[in-house]
Amino acid sequence: MIQNSFIHMQGVGKATEEALWRQGITDWSRFEEACARGTKFPRAGTVLQSIKTSRHHYDRGDLLFFEAGLPAGEAWRLFPGFQKRTCYLDIETTGDGPWCDITTIALYDGQRVSTYVNGENLADFKEAIKAYSTVVTYNGKSFDIPVIRRVLGIPMEMAHIDLRYVLGSLGIKGGLKRCEEILGMGRTDLAGVDGSSAVVMWNHYKRTGDRRYLETLLAYNVADTINMEPLLVEACRIRRDTIPEGVRFTLSGTKRPENPHIPDHGVIEEMRQLHSHPKGNLW
Repeated sequence: MIQNSFIHMQGVGKATEEALWRQGITDWSRFEEACARGTKFPRAGTVLQSIKTSRHHYDRGDLLFFEAGLPAGEAWRLFPGFQKRTCYLDIETTGDGPWCDITTIALYDGQRVSTYVNGENLADFKEAIKAYSTVVTYNGKSFDIPVIRRVLGIPMEMAHIDLRYVLGSLGIKGGLKRCEEILGMGRTDLAGVDGSSAVVMWNHYKRTGDRRYLETLLAYNVADTINMEPLLVEACRIRRDTIPEGVRFTLSGTKRPENPHIPDHGVIEEMRQLHSHPKGNLW
């Protein structure tokens, strides 16, 4: 899909790109061929130079270059053709505003789920994330990525698909769990658990050492992460149905993995009761 894209180039907007597609100019090579035949396009020289630059970065696998030029809602274009180099990421934190600390991180790459826990193996995340060229989050531009940079000192210099903007451009809004519900991917065993519950579970685990709370927190963290892949795939499919045949792409099949962490039903019920109390405090 990247080689079919022109909107990351200077002076090319979505309307211009769509006009090119309708004329059969569905990728960079076709634009070059049309120019060589004498077809006139506005700003053709600029576009030809941009194609040369784009091809250089594409051949190097430098997806960060393309993300920098794409509107956030169009970052889904980084996914087709690069699924195997994409990971899905979500963090949980202590929740105390902009200076929060990371409690857990869940990482999924379409095959394997990994979790990182503060005080145990959180430092291992720095090496693990190097394997990927693109990271997918929900609201990570505003939260997850800046927090990782600040707390762990990791540059996170890779392409980023933030589902908040990709889904929002399709009119699918309201937070990650609401987006899941809209697209028929709602949760069952973790219904009623949210980000504030994650803070409570971490605090209770640290006070008591009861690993039921940590295991339930990790199950929640992983659920956020593994649900991002089907959401992104569905967003790409919706987009694919709106573009000309010559631009359409294929996607590898996906299979939602089993969550390796089992939530404790007693802990979940405590979290639900917590939300039912006006003061929100059971302990």
